[in-house]
Amino acid sequence: MGGAVKRFAPLAPFAALLSALALLVAVAIGACRPAGGIAGDDAGTPIDTDVMAFLSAARALHHQANVKEDANDVPGAIDSMQKLVTLPQPRSAPEIEEVLADAYARLAELRIKNKEIDQAGKDVESGLLHAKEPTYFRGHLLEVRGMVEEERAKQLESAGKKDEAKAARAKAIQLFDEVVQIQMKVIDKLGDGGKK
Repeated sequence: MGGAVKRFAPLAPFAALLSALALLVAVAIGACRPAGGIAGDDAGTPIDTDVMAFLSAARALHHQANVKEDANDVPGAIDSMQKLVTLPQPRSAPEIEEVLADAYARLAELRIKNKEIDQAGKDVESGLLHAKEPTYFRGHLLEVRGMVEEERAKQLESAGKKDEAKAARAKAIQLFDEVVQIQMKVIDKLGDGGKK
């Protein structure tokens, strides 16, 4: 990778997720359920309009970050993603938690690219608060945590701190192993029709 984090189209899985969610919500429009998830509370409210608005704002901020990153304005892209993770949340919803977990992962990747290793680690920790179960999103955040340690090892090696660099590399390898285990659980669960 030559010291820089490769940009592997972070919007592709995010866009696919948003499209799938929008399709599910569109199919359900017309049906009603209480907003906020409490039975009998505001019955008759259209499903998830507030969630769709949040997802639309999040998608716009991802696009904005793309435009800035494409123009080599990584600090500007970081600002766009920082806006996303601090958007007011209409309510708690799994879709919002997933979008925030994914956004924190991308924010951390951008910070790695900008050599802000410690802050990238903090962003991963914030993202993990939104992905507590073994899901794709948790696995991705742990992958980025491994990338943080990988970059930390390079910096420590350059500073002549060989033992600390070795420890950081070992931590990165351990995290990447953990990612594989989580993602294999996700695959197994999907293969079982989500029953596990």
